This record gives sequence, C-alpha cells and structure tokens, in this order.
Amino acid sequence: MDYLQIGLSFLAILVALYYLSTKNHKLFKKHGIAHIPPTPLLGNLGPLVRRQCHMEDIIQRVYDLDPDAKYVGMYEFTTPLIIIRDPELIKTIGVKEITNFTNHRPFVDPGVDPMLGEVLFAMEDDRWREQRTMLTSLFTSSKIKSMFMLMSDCAKSFADHLSRMDREIELKSMLSRYTNDVIARCVYGVSVDSVNEPENIFYKYGQVASQLATFKQNLIIFVHRNSPRLARLFNLKILPDHIERFFHRLVVETVETRKKEGVHGLDMLQQLIDMQERKESGKGMSVSNIANHAFSFFFGSVDTMASQISLTAHMLAVNPDVQQRLQDEIDEVLSEYGGEKGKVGYDVIHEMRYLDAVMSEAMRYHPILLFIDRVCGHTFELPPPLPGARPFKVEKGMNVWFPVKAIHHDPKYFENPERFEPERFLRDGKSIASSGAYMPFGMGPRKCIGSRFALMEMKILLFNILAECSFRVGSKTTVPLKFKEGVFNPAAKNGFWLRIESRKNC
Repeated sequence: MDYLQIGLSFLAILVALYYLSTKNHKLFKKHGIAHIPPTPLLGNLGPLVRRQCHMEDIIQRVYDLDPDAKYVGMYEFTTPLIIIRDPELIKTIGVKEITNFTNHRPFVDPGVDPMLGEVLFAMEDDRWREQRTMLTSLFTSSKIKSMFMLMSDCAKSFADHLSRMDREIELKSMLSRYTNDVIARCVYGVSVDSVNEPENIFYKYGQVASQLATFKQNLIIFVHRNSPRLARLFNLKILPDHIERFFHRLVVETVETRKKEGVHGLDMLQQLIDMQERKESGKGMSVSNIANHAFSFFFGSVDTMASQISLTAHMLAVNPDVQQRLQDEIDEVLSEYGGEKGKVGYDVIHEMRYLDAVMSEAMRYHPILLFIDRVCGHTFELPPPLPGARPFKVEKGMNVWFPVKAIHHDPKYFENPERFEPERFLRDGKSIASSGAYMPFGMGPRKCIGSRFALMEMKILLFNILAECSFRVGSKTTVPLKFKEGVFNPAAKNGFWLRIESRKNC
C-alpha cells in the first residue's frame, strides 16, 4: 500500500508539472496565429537548451513561418511571445504606444543581483522615465566631444600596438582590452593599459562582469526571466558578490576623494556626481544610484562593443573592396592634417560618410541585439495577423518581441540583404533610419541611451586601426562566420580570428 501511495503521489506530481509546463501552449493554436508546436517545459527553446543551435536560428525559424503575417507566435519555455514582423506595427508599439509598452521584461531579479537589477535597462515605468531624463544629458554631442580625447588616446595606443603584431590573432579578446580601457577612462576616470597589462584588476573583474556569452550564464538568465522564484530559492547570481563590491567601492571612494580634494573630472562619473549634488532639490541621485548607473554603462558596453567591432572587422576582411574604399577615405582625411591622427577631431570623424555607412551596414548585417522586447502594460488589440483573420488582444503582462536581425535580413526591406553593401546607406540612409526596419540600438524612447557614445567609440578605433593596418582572412578565419550554440549573444564559435597586416604605403 505504501508503494502504491508513493507511486500515485509521484504520478500526481508529474501530471501537475506537465499541466503547469503546457497550460499556455495552446494560446496561439486557439487564436490561429502561426507558430511552431512547443514541447513541454522547453517550449520552442529545446534546440537552444540542447546546444544544437544559436538563438538567432530559433528566431529566424519562427520568423519564416509565414512571410505575409504581421506577427507570429513563439514559446520561451512556458511563456508565449508575440514576434512582430511588420515594421509599421513595430513603430506603433515601440513609439506611438510607448506609454503602454514602456518596460522590458526583467532579465534578472534585483533581490538576487541588486547591481544588475538596478541598471537603467531594467528600470520600469516612472522610475525609468525619471532616471532616463537625467541621464540623457550625459550623451549629448557636447558631452561626447569632451570625452573624445580620452577615447582617441585609447584608440591610438591600441592601433599602434596592433600595427606591430603583423600576424593572425583572436581579435575579440584583444578588442575587449580597448573597450575596457575606454569605459574605465570615460566612465570611471580610471587610467589602465589593458593591452600591455592584462592582469590589472579592472580588466580581470570587468571580463567576468561583462561577458554573458557562456551557456551557464544564459541558462541562469532564462531562469530569472521565466521562474524568478526559483532564481531566488537557489540564489542564482549572474554577477559575483566580490565583483559587485569592487565596482560599488570604486565609485564610493572616487566620489569621496573628488569631493575632499576638489577634483573635477571630464568623465561620466563626474557628471553623475554633479547630479548627486543636486539631490537636495529632489532631482539628484544617491551614491548607490551613481554606482549602478556607472556599472550599467560598463556592463552594456565592454563586451558588446568588442563583439560589434570584431564583427565589423570580419566583414571588412571578407570584403576587401569595402575595406579599401574606407581606407581611401581615411587617407584622404589624414592628408588634410599632414598625416597626424592626433589632429583629427570629433567633428571630422562624425562627418566621414563612408565610415558611417560601413558601421551602419555592419550593424544591419550583424546586430548585437537579436531582438528587442516590450511588456504590455494593459490590454492592447493587434490588427489581424493576416487578411481575413481575427485581431489578437495582447493582455497585460504579455511579452512582444521585435526580431531585429531577422528583419535586417528580410528582402522585403533590404535589397540583397545577404550582401555587405555600405552603399545602401549612402543612397537611402535617411529612409532606412525612419522605416522601422532598422533598429541596431533599439526603437523609440527606450532606444539605447549610449548609442552616440558607442558609435564614436567604434568609429575612432576603426579610423586609427585602418590608417595603419588591414584586416585579412587568415588560416583560422571561419567563412562564413558561425556562432556558438546554446547562447543568444553573437559569439563566434571558433573565435574572431583575423590576420593583421601592416600597411606599407599608407
């Protein structure tokens, strides 16, 4: 009898688990929305969890279900997601209906990971609006100009180091040192040389803090997103405690030192300190807010920018005609300044049309953001997915995704999308930018706040590198590029290997 009771109890648990893991799996079938039939518990992410594919492959497969549909359905484990395929509908949700679709779905529980949980990206509703309004002033053209020389010094030093290598290297690991040093100087006011001193604590801790391209970290994020109670129960932290303490203490000590000694920096941290000093007016921020925001810029920039520049370099290596045209533009600019890179200022880099087109096309072809998500604030009716179908009501709390890379490679919106063709942005740049089909930094008021900073960081590095070197396909270069399975960041499966070749007659 005891064995029978145990057996029945076990069966009841299995039935309950099956019910809980499949109770939402009939939503799209019920409403006639195209979708891939989900599996219990894993939904449509089974191949990703089994490390058989990349997140990009999952999204593309769902996106291709019906080329005429305005939206299709997908299941992230037990959570139903609406994948919006129509750029006009994306603009409606991401811009016109921003008050209803203000928030991102939380990617981490702040009770488990307080510093990550308090970055600007994770903030919601009025708190996000208040902090976003204050932080916008950090990224005006004048503020980026004031930090241009800090970026330029890092870029020149890195390019000089690269030009002496003249061999095949894994570029991403090298570039992460550059992006680390730029953020250290421009955000925290810390001068480090990670190229020559890769053991410095800022770089070592920064690598742990900013890289989310491992299967384990991606799995933890999925647990936070889909089962926050489970994340709290097992205290599944993404950011280790000692690294969180390091970045918090760094800000606290810097703030105290600057106030005590009357030092005024040119970095973002100083601007955040100035905001804190306005706290008595009710519009400032605490030291903890400053630490969290500073870390937000670090976390959102170091690894992503290293990846984006690596992807751009790869595309230049496999498209040498594009690289040569860009180098011709760089040489022409340098000739006007006597060949001295140090004399080339912010406005000159900003106005380089082909450099801008190359970066725009690189972010179209290989965007870092595979998708953008929004959470519905209150019931919203979508138009019918297809002519003759019924409208669909997105209920409060439901998640919609904008499939960035899939749209960037849709021939409906980009002619010959598999060709790397910067000229498309010289011809149609303004119309592309306003179409709703191009969104490498996001869409609407929740677009990446640091997009201008990131673009200048990448442009100034490419300018300095390509003035002295060329990127070439090497023996270890994977063509076409393949991404690591089991993750949703664009991490190269075998690394970003390229040959660095010094220019003899630049």
